[in-house]
Amino acid sequence: MKRSKLRVVRTMEQLASIFGAVEKLSPFGFFVRVLGVAVLLYLGSRFLPRRSGGQFSAYDFAFFWMMGGLIAAPLFDSKNSFAFVIISVTTIYILHYAISYLMVKSRTVARIFGGTAIPLIQGGVVLKQNMKKALFPIELLLSGLRQADAPNLAEVETAVLETSGHVSVLKKTDFQPVTPKDLKMSAQEAGLPVLLVNDGRIVKENLRKINRDESWLRGQLEKYGALNLKDVYLAGIDGSGRLFYSMATTT
Repeated sequence: MKRSKLRVVRTMEQLASIFGAVEKLSPFGFFVRVLGVAVLLYLGSRFLPRRSGGQFSAYDFAFFWMMGGLIAAPLFDSKNSFAFVIISVTTIYILHYAISYLMVKSRTVARIFGGTAIPLIQGGVVLKQNMKKALFPIELLLSGLRQADAPNLAEVETAVLETSGHVSVLKKTDFQPVTPKDLKMSAQEAGLPVLLVNDGRIVKENLRKINRDESWLRGQLEKYGALNLKDVYLAGIDGSGRLFYSMATTT
């Protein structure tokens, strides 16, 4: 009985020396803290609202800066209690999630935390006052136009500075690309491609989705000279029913 109590006490002391505030951290304790930091970073990024790199707002960046500093603190200073870090990180994450949720529910909250888009060009005319208001230099505007494949200002009808900092560009009607509808032509829906072979292995689930079997797939690949399935790195079928593939390279 006494031995079991001693083991419990020693275990608690070891946990306290790893996750609590200590004067000196052992190599094993540092290793465990590193694993804990990795788990926190994964959980924090795994359940964040999904956005691309250019769509982060100001409060997103504030969240990242605070999270980065808090999570890394126990690794640089053993006196920082890991338990307090977990509490702080959890609080900040809940706050970030709550703001994101309210931004979806309320346009007012979205404008406060996310800002509003600012027109930079309207009717082909650069809005100088809005440029000054956004502190957006002409060089960045021209760069945004080039990225949108509209290097000539005469082609632009509207340009808007989005809340993410991206410049959205709408060309004038005369400079927009011709579509099949303009030519009164029927166009087949492309649809999403389906992966059928991944690194020499057949994706059977996807084959069933398109109502095909392995013999059909092997026959199609053989038409293109892919006699051995192991030599096929990837293969798939697009929305129009056309097969595409890529052979594995030896170098």
